[in-house]
Amino acid sequence: MPVVEADGLLILALPRGGVPVAAVVAEALSARLDVVMVRKVGVPSFPELAMGALASIGGAVETVRNPRVLEQVRDADAVFAAVAKREFAELQRREALYREGMEPLVVAGKTVVIVDDGVATGATMLAAVAALRKAGVKRIVAAAPVFLSSASVTVGSAVDELVSPWAAPNLPAVGSAYRAFEQVSDEEVRRLLRDARGRSLGTMTDYSELPDSYRAYLAGLDDSTAAALIPVFKQSIAGGEHGVLVTTNLGPDTQAEVSPEVPFGEIRETVR
Repeated sequence: MPVVEADGLLILALPRGGVPVAAVVAEALSARLDVVMVRKVGVPSFPELAMGALASIGGAVETVRNPRVLEQVRDADAVFAAVAKREFAELQRREALYREGMEPLVVAGKTVVIVDDGVATGATMLAAVAALRKAGVKRIVAAAPVFLSSASVTVGSAVDELVSPWAAPNLPAVGSAYRAFEQVSDEEVRRLLRDARGRSLGTMTDYSELPDSYRAYLAGLDDSTAAALIPVFKQSIAGGEHGVLVTTNLGPDTQAEVSPEVPFGEIRETVR
């Protein structure tokens, strides 16, 4: 796939179901994983049937409508507006939760791979594409394990490349393509994003990309002590589960360890 060698490659998952799939793709390509916030605007009586979708990047929200569905909905404009308002509130909640502590998403000039667990109508994928185009991406690749109905054609016409291992026009729903299709939880999304960030930060050679709490602590140390502790902070980030316990008052022998007693992202000192 040409995107493997592209500069500035970014894997963007469509939460929640797309995150486990995108995490595998990001690890395989050694690329950064993030999320683009999208919400389906479903027909009230059939919420899985999309009237359209919303997508948000850096505070800019794009709305995509599905005319073929809307023409079958009574009072379509009012119904769409009511559902979209509710979905926008959920979109904001998820963005604050999933991207807590992360820098604003910047996509300008990048090659972006949008990943979902499956594409039914293509509405959410198209909303993401519209938001990314406006944000100035260099190239967009859309990818999912399965595309239903004519979604591969609909989405394919809007992106630079489509990765579609299985076109299944006769399947009734994305879940039908899976042996097990359980709901992905908010906590699972947060864990996968944290683990992916940990793998990326675990390869750094200094502390410029560490979380603010770690960076601020190291900045207060002399160079030699900071250099000695950096590997422990990297280990904490790569593991993504525990914080760092620093043993002080040892002069040049200041030590640190990743400790299950310290919450991730925090530092505690003990005096010996």
